[in-house]
Amino acid sequence: MTTTAVIAAGGYSRSGSGRGPGIELLGLSIEGAAGAPAVQRLATVDLPDPSFVLWSRDGTVLHAVLETDPTRVVAVRVSPDGRDAEVIGDLAIDGAGGCHLARGSDPSTLVIAQYGAGTVATVRLDADGAPVEQIDLDDHRHLRDGDDSAPDGPHPHQVVALPGTPLLAVPDLGLDRVLMYRQDRTGMIDLSGEIPLSRGSGPRHLAVDHESEQLHISCERSGMVATAVRSETAPQRRTPATEGPTHRWSVRSMTPASGHEGPNAVSHIELTADESALLVANRGPDTLSLLSLDALRPLLVAEAAVGAHPRHFTQLGDLVLVAAQEGDRIDVLRCRGEELAPVGEPIPAPSVACLAVRP
Repeated sequence: MTTTAVIAAGGYSRSGSGRGPGIELLGLSIEGAAGAPAVQRLATVDLPDPSFVLWSRDGTVLHAVLETDPTRVVAVRVSPDGRDAEVIGDLAIDGAGGCHLARGSDPSTLVIAQYGAGTVATVRLDADGAPVEQIDLDDHRHLRDGDDSAPDGPHPHQVVALPGTPLLAVPDLGLDRVLMYRQDRTGMIDLSGEIPLSRGSGPRHLAVDHESEQLHISCERSGMVATAVRSETAPQRRTPATEGPTHRWSVRSMTPASGHEGPNAVSHIELTADESALLVANRGPDTLSLLSLDALRPLLVAEAAVGAHPRHFTQLGDLVLVAAQEGDRIDVLRCRGEELAPVGEPIPAPSVACLAVRP
């Protein structure tokens, strides 16, 4: 049996040593359960520095955040076969250095993390999925409270909706906190709580189970994975801006993300489909780790070499596609049980930064 999928690959095209085309649409065909994917290059969209991409729920529109000044949010309509792509919306928002976006609790909104500006912005989408206006902007600089432990300032790096709750979680790498937001009926977001981490952790991305009982946080600066457990009585640091949260988490464990010694700027983290393990990308060791969740804390059970600077990855069945930004390639691994193994040759992809499988 042949499995086919359309993959959106975003990559740096202007800044620094950016070498990519912007967004490239790839067709992957996989023969049988053990087959390596065959790749077709379907279409490209010339955009400056798309740092994250997200499909609409029906797969007709691809949203991208551009790491520009100002940050731009773009919508691209994609044909069913992936061979035609047309920009249908391009909105500049307040701030710079946008690095991630996610659907809000209100499905007509997108929430954008701006690493460079230290802010979280909310934009409204029209009926076609095009961004039409910025409706909110939350500035993390007011959360420092005179604390100089984050000398380079706040750096929100991701937005994640927490299943079964009204909350959006935003890891802030500069503030060493995961901030929790509620979105009201108008689309505005309000701070509702936080998970403080130890100084120098640098929380970047997180993975959450289907009941939001546990949050697993990749800590870029410490090379660790923090696991926070939900508890109605867990202590919660308060700030004047926070409301009393109805959901609280406290950090239970810190686990090295890699078995290799030396610096490790951990990047992306995801749960496997059955939520029995974590996948974690390690920059420095340039590996993908598999951490079992069968014990009380994550346990490293496998680690596979990938291309240089694995910034992001996504899953397609039992395949893991890894965006190796400085390796100019997408590594393809197969994850089965407690094993990680390469499948076929890497897919060339200059400056690739993010990947998304079309629904």
